[in-house]
Amino acid sequence: MTQTSQTRPKFRPLTGTALKWLACLSMLVDHFGASCLEAGLLLNPTRLAASGLNPDQVYALDLALRMFGRLAFPIYCFLLVEGFLHTHSVYNYGKRLFFFALISEIPFDWAFYRTPFYWAHQNVYWTLFLGVAGMEFLRRYGPEGPAPSHWKGLAGAAFCLLAAGLFQTDYSMTGVTLILVLYAMRQSRLAQCVTGAAMMAYELTGPLAFVPVWFYNGQRGRCPAWLSRVFYLFYPVHILILGCVTNLLLG
Repeated sequence: MTQTSQTRPKFRPLTGTALKWLACLSMLVDHFGASCLEAGLLLNPTRLAASGLNPDQVYALDLALRMFGRLAFPIYCFLLVEGFLHTHSVYNYGKRLFFFALISEIPFDWAFYRTPFYWAHQNVYWTLFLGVAGMEFLRRYGPEGPAPSHWKGLAGAAFCLLAAGLFQTDYSMTGVTLILVLYAMRQSRLAQCVTGAAMMAYELTGPLAFVPVWFYNGQRGRCPAWLSRVFYLFYPVHILILGCVTNLLLG
């Protein structure tokens, strides 16, 4: 655990695995709205009219789903920082994220933009990968790192931010900044939650993600190897399924 004793509440029941399940559920709900309801219906007036559904009701449902879905990304950012702090190999950690970013890109474009290749927006795994790279720059060149050089750490982190903005990864520079801030404040859960909530305040329900984060107990929880693979695969698999629904059933 990285939080100080002054910020540790007596009641903290959520493990890392529990947070992952919550994030997966929130992300699934969010993406169902973004793909099936928005790309499949709301942005496809002909199909919406043919469905016989009330546009106002579809919009209201989509809004409710997307608001719940705002919990996912901040939780994933927090878990990414925890994973970075506890991994035995940052190289392997980053390599997995890079691999899943690659295999997720076509399903991402197909599910949300109804085309196999959409260059103006990249999937969230790229954001997470750049977040890990930025944390590694800060760790390696920080005062307690193996090669202390403050300016190199900041320059490396800035490069990761610039890359996120240049390639328009999901949540872009804001997402990578959130990851780096949560890492910088890793010694205080209170600081992480307050600052993280403030950074996500531009999304109405985004700050609520830090309520379950506050109740994280610092334990991984029961997560066998097969379940870890499921968590990594969940993103590309579920958006591939949503892409099939949006393009083949609603297209």
